[in-house]
Amino acid sequence: MSQAQNPILPGFYPDPSIIRVEDDFYIVNSSFEYFPAIPIWHSRDLVNWRQIGNAIDRAEQGLDLSDVAPSGGVQAATIRHHNGVVYITSTRVKKQWPGSDYHFVITATDINGPWSKCHFIEDAFGIDSSLFFDGDKAYFLANRESSNPRFENDAEIWISEIDLDTFQLVGEKHTLWNGTGGIFPEGPRMYKRNGWYYLLIAEGGTLHFHTTSIARSKSVTGPFVSSQRNPILTHKHLAREYPVHNVGHADMVELKDGSWWGVALASRPRGGFYDGGNVKYSFGGYYRNLGRETFIFPVTWPADDQSPLFAPETGRIEDSYEVTGLAEFSQNDVALDFSAESLAIKWVTIRNEKRNHFNLVREGALALEIQDSFENTFLGVRQTAWNFNCSLTIDLNELKKGDVVGLAAYIKEGAFLSLEIKRTETFEISVQAASGKQPTASISTELSKLRIELSGDDQDYTFSIPELGFSHTLDGREISCDMTDSHTGVMIALIGKSESKTNVLFENFQIS
Repeated sequence: MSQAQNPILPGFYPDPSIIRVEDDFYIVNSSFEYFPAIPIWHSRDLVNWRQIGNAIDRAEQGLDLSDVAPSGGVQAATIRHHNGVVYITSTRVKKQWPGSDYHFVITATDINGPWSKCHFIEDAFGIDSSLFFDGDKAYFLANRESSNPRFENDAEIWISEIDLDTFQLVGEKHTLWNGTGGIFPEGPRMYKRNGWYYLLIAEGGTLHFHTTSIARSKSVTGPFVSSQRNPILTHKHLAREYPVHNVGHADMVELKDGSWWGVALASRPRGGFYDGGNVKYSFGGYYRNLGRETFIFPVTWPADDQSPLFAPETGRIEDSYEVTGLAEFSQNDVALDFSAESLAIKWVTIRNEKRNHFNLVREGALALEIQDSFENTFLGVRQTAWNFNCSLTIDLNELKKGDVVGLAAYIKEGAFLSLEIKRTETFEISVQAASGKQPTASISTELSKLRIELSGDDQDYTFSIPELGFSHTLDGREISCDMTDSHTGVMIALIGKSESKTNVLFENFQIS
């Protein structure tokens, strides 16, 4: 027997969607402004997960993230499998919203790719799209502004038949359900069981009042009746000292033996609480640097079939669950290092689909061309634990006067903590918060090759250069999600700024 430890996907991996294809399970997540987009995970035992790629990893797929803001871009992906084809639907949110060409579908006959270009769906409104297959028909679901709003930020779920040969909607758009009264009804997923159609949604926003609700109908187009058990999953009733919050946006999958499991996003706040920030929808406030992560839980169906029971024994997400009925399957995730596999799968850029400003010189050594801004230079990986140690070596020999290079704990433009090295007559080193609200430490050196370290201990982020006896700690709470109005999470990133597009060598990146 194996234990699934929560979160099964730690760090910024929100909005999980799951499928089973024979003995294999796959999960996809939202990726927002980062590229490659839509990480894909594989497991055979629901315990050990490995990222096998990203569904959108080539510029020619036509995603185009050039006009997305922080926390815009690719949101709420859903994965489904039908007749030997894997489908992923998602929404690309641009700076001007709403607009056109934002819902899209990509396909593959092999989960490992290659994945198709983005097929954008015309005349499709709202966000959070998904597909549902019923016999020989395919349906497209999403949310949209409510036709009869009950309150601000009200929405409703709609459905339309879709032709997946032409990627065009067919016939009437039917309104299905507007939830139980929470704001932002969204994230629809549909299932069919024992002659009933079940519509699973998220509502209440994605902060403390996040919930998962369900309704059912005898017809795919409704009317859908809310379950008396709603919400079937939430932590909004728990004290804010509880270690897991923001639970919602779920999906579920049936195993070969007829049992069911579910996945949902949730957050693990640390660092105390505050009474500011996004208080309109939050519960006071707490600090969520790791973002929204993927958690797993068992699902059972009671005899009345009115709705499933999520995490039935306790009604909340627990630290771990025993998984039975599946053969043990041992695999490790892709390492976070300077290797070809890691750079292709784990390391991401911001809005940059071409990713041609870096290359692997040799195993463990990366040449990074420093661009005109930190965001254009950015190459990062997700912070996945509250306590971590990271280090790398930077060769400064090629830096030109005025060039800046460094390492950052980054959540969005203007919101990061960093160790920056600027070339002057020597090398000027500073540790600072981009906000300018924390004390800065600085030192200079003539050494042209330095080992940089970054450690995380709860909300303390400590940058150091041991050979110089230099160390400075910054408070990480200011780069948490709610303090920065971010739907992402903290990234550990290489940054830099140069008017000359200088090439800098980074070596031996390690994180544990």
